Amino acid sequence: MAGARYLDPSSIPLKRQSGGNIWATLVHITQVITGIVLLSGLMLFFVPVLEKAKLLNDQKKDLNREITAAQEQQQQLMVETEQMKNDPAYVEHIARDRLLMARPGEKVLLFDPYVITPVPAKPMTPTTANDDVSN
Repeated sequence: MAGARYLDPSSIPLKRQSGGNIWATLVHITQVITGIVLLSGLMLFFVPVLEKAKLLNDQKKDLNREITAAQEQQQQLMVETEQMKNDPAYVEHIARDRLLMARPGEKVLLFDPYVITPVPAKPMTPTTANDDVSN
C-alpha cells in the first residue's frame, strides 16, 4: 500500500495549487493559440485583397478627375466653337492673335514674350571696393 500513495493524483502539489485539471487548462490554451493562428492566416489572405482594392479605388479617383477635366475642356471647346460660328468679332480676334493676320494696309508689330526671371534664393549684397581690398 505504500506504493499506492505515490500513484495518487491528489498528492501532486501542482494539482492542488491550480485547483483544476491541468489538461483542461492546456486544451483551453491550445484552442486560443489555434484561434490566433487561424485569424492571422485569414488576415494574411485578405491583406493583398485590401491593398488591391485601395489601389483600384485610387485609380478610380484619378480617372474620375481626368474625366471631369476632359468634360470641362469639351465644354470650353463647345463655347469657343459657338462663338466662332456666331461672332465675327471673335473670329477676327482669333485671326489677329493666333494666326498673326492683319487687314490690308495694317502693320503688325511683334514683341518677344515677357519672361519672368526667377528670384535668387539668397539676396545678393553689393560689394564695395573697400571690401575687396581688406580681404
